[in-house]
Amino acid sequence: MARVAVTLSCTAEVMTELERLSRSRSGEVRIAERARIVLACLQGKRNAEVASEIGVRPNTVGQWRRRFAARGIAGLRDEPRSGKPTKYGVELRDRILAQLEVPPPVGRASWDGGSLALALNVSDDAVWRVLRKEGIQLQRHRSWCVSTDP
Repeated sequence: MARVAVTLSCTAEVMTELERLSRSRSGEVRIAERARIVLACLQGKRNAEVASEIGVRPNTVGQWRRRFAARGIAGLRDEPRSGKPTKYGVELRDRILAQLEVPPPVGRASWDGGSLALALNVSDDAVWRVLRKEGIQLQRHRSWCVSTDP
């Protein structure tokens, strides 16, 4: 027995916002696609029709139809992902960035990942993860020697 699709309705403001989202070139593509799905559903089309028109599966159309009916435009956004929460957050990021402003330990010309990790009592990996995310490249250590050849 086939399931009956949820009937959608919305206000003029919500319709305007959906149209704006569906035409957005600067926003996320998946949000624009979801807005197009909901707009097609608001025209009274069946899930299979909308799916073939937009190029997605009918169950995808049903999912976004149900989410929009339950939560409105906010339902088109991604839900939080499952998984292990991050061990280090904004606090560690701020500590690392603040430590980079302090002069390095005695005997060092600049900070490196290991000395930052020691100073903050965290792992090297945590330090490098934050530095990569922030786009910070610490000065590479280069060895050199003076050539005595004539």
